[in-house]
Amino acid sequence: MSFFKKDGYGVPIVLAVGLHLAILLIGVVTINFSDDSLPAPKRPPIVHATVVDISKTIIGKREAEKKKEAQQQAEIAKQKELAAKKKAKELAERKAFEAQKKQLAQAKKAQEQAIRKAEAAAKAKEEAAAAKKKKEQEIARQKQLADQRAKEKASQKAAEEKKRQEEAKKKAQAAEEAKRQKELERQKQEIARKAEQERLAKEAARQAKAKAEAEKKAAQEAKLVQSISGLINNRIAQAWIRPPNARNNMKTKLQISFLPTGEVQNVQVVESSGDALFDQRAVNAARNMGVIRELSKVDPYVFERNFRNVVIIFNPQDLRN
Repeated sequence: MSFFKKDGYGVPIVLAVGLHLAILLIGVVTINFSDDSLPAPKRPPIVHATVVDISKTIIGKREAEKKKEAQQQAEIAKQKELAAKKKAKELAERKAFEAQKKQLAQAKKAQEQAIRKAEAAAKAKEEAAAAKKKKEQEIARQKQLADQRAKEKASQKAAEEKKRQEEAKKKAQAAEEAKRQKELERQKQEIARKAEQERLAKEAARQAKAKAEAEKKAAQEAKLVQSISGLINNRIAQAWIRPPNARNNMKTKLQISFLPTGEVQNVQVVESSGDALFDQRAVNAARNMGVIRELSKVDPYVFERNFRNVVIIFNPQDLRN
């Protein structure tokens, strides 16, 4: 049980209770039992022993606090001692490490110095060998350059001679080519001249033919216009109704618009005769002259140019004086 642990208060409490019981027993034994003694009490005294938990008393609490404080102090001392030992150990290890590091650095430095000396000696040897080799190479290069310059000079001389010959050959070829080109150009010009003469002759013949065709066509067109114009005048004259006041030399100018079918589309008075009735009878005659079927057979170009809008002067000759 925890009450009787070595670091608990069970054993001291038991000892304290036993000590109190022993004192009480000794007091009872030393009492005088003679007749001169005081009369005994009617009832013998009864001793009640109670187990007290000292840890709950003030003394026990103080003892516990002291013990706890002593334990804490011992623990702190122990921690300090361990820390001091650890620090001393770390310091010793650091010193040993620094010493070893210093020793290694010195050894490394000595090794590097030895390596540098060896490298310097090797470098000096290599430089001497390289200088010797470079000198030998320079001598060989100078000799090679001299040989090369001699070869180049000979080659250049040969090339110049070859170039001179090639240039002379080219000049001869160029002269021959120029002569040939000149002859070709002369032939081309002659061919072009003949072709131009033929073209001009053909063009002149074409123009003459076109002119003849145009004149023929114009003559045909003029004849056709004259024929249809006469037909229109006759139709108007046939459809015209003479007014009572019509007199000689009365005339009116009309503009007649035709459709390609030959039908009259519109009639307008361009110049009046001075008599409204005479003008109106002329307009009515133009509108009532019927379809000019000959116009439907006319070429569209000719129709548009001559018969789309026809201007005529209506001047009947059978009027009274």
